[in-house]
Amino acid sequence: MQDNKEWNNIRDNVVDVFDENNTFNQAKEFSNKALDILRRVGNPIQYNKNVNVNTVPKKVKEKKKTYLKASRGDLLLRIFFGIPIMIIFAIPMFVTALTVLPFSLKIWLIIMVALAPFFAVGAVLAIPALSNLKLVDEAKKYYRIMNDKLYMNIDDIAMFANESRDNVEKNLRKLIERRNFPQGHIDASGQCFMLSNEVYKEYLALENQRKSQQVIEDKNVSEGSIIPEGRQYVLSIKEMHLGIKSEPMSSKLSKLETVLVAIFDRVEKEPDELKKLDKLMRYYLPTTIKLIKTYSDFDNVISPDEEILSTKKEIELTIDSINEACMEFQNRLYKDTAFDADTDAALLKTMLAKEGLIDEMK
Repeated sequence: MQDNKEWNNIRDNVVDVFDENNTFNQAKEFSNKALDILRRVGNPIQYNKNVNVNTVPKKVKEKKKTYLKASRGDLLLRIFFGIPIMIIFAIPMFVTALTVLPFSLKIWLIIMVALAPFFAVGAVLAIPALSNLKLVDEAKKYYRIMNDKLYMNIDDIAMFANESRDNVEKNLRKLIERRNFPQGHIDASGQCFMLSNEVYKEYLALENQRKSQQVIEDKNVSEGSIIPEGRQYVLSIKEMHLGIKSEPMSSKLSKLETVLVAIFDRVEKEPDELKKLDKLMRYYLPTTIKLIKTYSDFDNVISPDEEILSTKKEIELTIDSINEACMEFQNRLYKDTAFDADTDAALLKTMLAKEGLIDEMK
């Protein structure tokens, strides 16, 4: 287990993230210590051929009515009637081929024309149902692997299912088409599977924001502005947030996204404050991204051990510290404006008093 003192030291280095008197050494120390702990913890998602998806907690069944339709009754009924029909008419067709065909092709064709439609009915009922029955079992397996999550990389699903990535993506697309996942979606790049329409809408909004951001970056590339880069960090946080719906981390990330957007909006309007973002961009935000990525990876562990749970808790507390520091900086950005407004108001009041207009205005 990681020493809490190490994490406390890391959080202590976040407090003065925007302090102008704070040296870059402290910001670098925050980054180095955090990355060192993450390296020691390692990646919890390892390939394991012996993984048993049946060990996933059964609580996910609570949401099957909404996100998974895996009824087998209709398929079993088709198989129950289809296979006997095929057998019943396949036998005389086979016997006819042995006994009648050698002597009379015409009579054999007449018999086959009479029997073949019934055999075809049985085949149409049974064969697709057998194939779909296997797909339903795959749907249940994938759903258990997602373990109550609404968003997961297809690579990770394939890893836990011990199947090839291409096969999993192919199955998911079939299951979406067959409405086994009634709200299922795969992103444009074919990398992520989403179980709900709500998450898919968030993804589309994020993609639109990303495209808009790319236009801004293209316009500012010659200026070397750090504002587009900062907004790209916010997009990265939002993208990882799609896969983190558990509390309290989800709310913490929402707060972080809101504050960072407000900071970059304000600094964009007040370019004089731009230099104060240097440490944030060079050390704190890149490290924050790594912390959130690690948390997201740990969230995919089906049976996390004590060390993983402890690290997730420490990351949550560290995000709290980063949020506090960002909100404090946001307040400082507006304090100067408030001071200027008070000065202007006092000056106006003095001028009006000299002109003898204050009483008239009242």
